[in-house]
Amino acid sequence: MGTRRALIVATGGYEHPGLRRLAAPAHDADALRAVLADPELGGFDVEVARDLPSHQIQRRVADFLAAAGRDDVLLLHFSCHGLKNAAGELFLAGTDTVPNRLSATAVAARFVNDELAECRAAHVALLLDCCFGGAFAKGTVSRAVDEVDVEESFPLRPGRSRVVITASSATEYAFEGEELAESGRLRPSVFTEAVVQGLRTGDADLNGDGSVDLDELYKYVYARVVATTAHQTPHQSGGGHGASLLVARTPLARRITPVDVPESLAARAKDLDSTSRVAAVGELRALLVGDDVSAAAGALTLLQALAADDSNAVQNAAKEALAVAQLRASPTTVELSEETERLVALAGAPLARIFHVTTETRWLRVSRDGASVLVRTDPAAYPEGYGELRGEFTVTTPLGPVVVPVVCRPAGRLWARAAIPVPDLAWFHDWRVLAGIAVALMVVALGAGGDMLSQATFLGFLYEALRFGPLLVGIRLLDRDGPRRVVGHGLVAANSAFLLADALAGVYSVGSAWSWLQLALAAALVVVLAIRLWPFDQVPRRLSLVPPTKRPIAWVTIGAALVELILLVSAVPTEDGTFTISRVIGLIAGLLVVVPWAALCVLTVLTRALTAAQRLFVTAAIVAYAGPEIYYMLGSLLLGANFTYVGDDVWDGHGTVVWFPLLHAVVTAAVAGSAVVRVYRQV
Repeated sequence: MGTRRALIVATGGYEHPGLRRLAAPAHDADALRAVLADPELGGFDVEVARDLPSHQIQRRVADFLAAAGRDDVLLLHFSCHGLKNAAGELFLAGTDTVPNRLSATAVAARFVNDELAECRAAHVALLLDCCFGGAFAKGTVSRAVDEVDVEESFPLRPGRSRVVITASSATEYAFEGEELAESGRLRPSVFTEAVVQGLRTGDADLNGDGSVDLDELYKYVYARVVATTAHQTPHQSGGGHGASLLVARTPLARRITPVDVPESLAARAKDLDSTSRVAAVGELRALLVGDDVSAAAGALTLLQALAADDSNAVQNAAKEALAVAQLRASPTTVELSEETERLVALAGAPLARIFHVTTETRWLRVSRDGASVLVRTDPAAYPEGYGELRGEFTVTTPLGPVVVPVVCRPAGRLWARAAIPVPDLAWFHDWRVLAGIAVALMVVALGAGGDMLSQATFLGFLYEALRFGPLLVGIRLLDRDGPRRVVGHGLVAANSAFLLADALAGVYSVGSAWSWLQLALAAALVVVLAIRLWPFDQVPRRLSLVPPTKRPIAWVTIGAALVELILLVSAVPTEDGTFTISRVIGLIAGLLVVVPWAALCVLTVLTRALTAAQRLFVTAAIVAYAGPEIYYMLGSLLLGANFTYVGDDVWDGHGTVVWFPLLHAVVTAAVAGSAVVRVYRQV
């Protein structure tokens, strides 16, 4: 007896800006895993390859197929972008796919074909949920040819069966809800949703034999998808005995053979007199909660019809009867913290106690334990930076589904994920609000240094341009997609932090009305940015760090950051004695200038691995923060008293030594440079 194994390849995030993020693959992977792995339904041993580069996908597919025995049953599912080259060949996208370099950066359909041909398993099913999915069987046939020679693309060996079911034909797009797959909207895939629904409910069991084979699944999915959208047509190809391959058993609740209720009761349930129908509901209710589940199933059919009766009295009585018989979970909400499992008791009519349980929550594991459900968490599947986790499981009975929410507060979290509802401040999300505050802040910053306007040089004004220019550009990029949006986050975050520190320094050193107004606007900039990003879902709450001993360049970053802090309190000689930075701008402002960006650089070099988006964010933030500072220090060094800018000039004509601005520039460059080097080189 062979094993039943499934591999789900789901790719939703892409590094290339030309490939929009897809919302469906993550949902598809969780939903399909739940039904395939359910021992009462699919009974598959399921692996999920989630958001991997193309070479890793190829390795997972090759290993999956190569490990099969002759009697094994395999199911391979792809949910991703599908791309065709100029010759019409289909390629399946990985996270690193470059559209004009498909042969080097994507998974070729020809590769999957070759691996399928070498696989020893007698039965293999391939499901493709991607754009141009129907082109899979075309191999190297020209794009203009619509007919597919399936037998040629999937050569059958004796005793082998290969069946391919695609979400769309060769010239159509796969859809996410009502949107094209490329739109990235948060909607489930129409194709995979139909597959999951057909298996979970048993609706795909078209002949009522208690199981769903591939042929039944295809017919069910085809009808459901075509009914949902006229622009997507599933396609089936392949041969051998694959069409009769058992995909899943129908839920136990669907295998009950209803017994018709007595004819007299059925007649009263359809009587024109609503009083008679209400009385019939009472008798049907008694049958529904009785021990004879076949009779209860017969009563259920009539009660479900009466729940839509045109009489409110009949309708309410029928709904109440159904609610009384349905399962009730105790507790109604499962809460987990230190413990990782809990038993949930279920109470209801005997018919309702014929149930199965599934979950699409990635970190949750559920199984039936008699009349109860055992709920467990899988810490290895917790999302990155987890805080308070929320999920659910579904108990499906003949009376319908019962959804039970689960709240998990794992020990050791960095901080709890915000549970406060998002404030209804939609107009703050308009980029023009942030831009208006930034422009006002720039004007007030000029006003705060108004006494220096007459002395300002071009190089001095350039310093202000280096501060406010990237800020305004970054604000505009916040409404873009892909890498540009990430760069915008880096530019705005870095400059907002610095401008807040600069405003605090102005209040400490000058204390004028202009300075206080500058502080108010800088704080407003930070607050509006926070409202726009709330609830900070993209902020990692847990990082995997390595010790500095395993990352030599970290010592450069840490050492330079410590020198930055020392320079805050170091005495600088002048003609009038000495001064320290912390005494000029205040210790709080000084720490706010150094600590956030230095901490970002230290975390960057110590983090075990950075995603492509994190690399972009870090680079943009470091360049935006350190660039103007290094320019300022070198300008002070080269031009001395002739270097003036609109603002408080610390490096004025009273300075008597050059070592301080030079050291400051070198240390700043060391902190920034070591972090950027770490981002793009493994040192």
